[in-house]
Amino acid sequence: MNYYKILSWIALMISVLLLILPKYIPICVGHTNDGHPMLCHYAYQAEFIITLLAVILSSSLLVLHTVEARSLASFIIFLLGIIVIILPQSWAIGICENGACLKTTFFVTIGGSILALIGLFILLITRKTESGEVT
Repeated sequence: MNYYKILSWIALMISVLLLILPKYIPICVGHTNDGHPMLCHYAYQAEFIITLLAVILSSSLLVLHTVEARSLASFIIFLLGIIVIILPQSWAIGICENGACLKTTFFVTIGGSILALIGLFILLITRKTESGEVT
């Protein structure tokens, strides 16, 4: 069983789910008093860009052959998972305090955590494969 390929497919599926999550669990569409969109709009625009990068890198894991390329892609996926978790936090971009965004943020945080862990596991598997411990 090739754990690298399985984890790469899981990373791709989680990335795609994170990409389409706000479509199925929508964020609020409110506006501030001066007519600008709420913070959650900006947070999830940034989330879209980050998860789009995660989809591209996760799909690249399926075709990369060198250890260095796999290590770099998996490390960047790990970092993108961390960024997905950080963006909705109040000290980063933030979201509104009482709305549909809280449910979306809950699932995004779970997906970002899984994506970060998978990126870390792929990095470890790649390093062990390089040293000849795992096939």
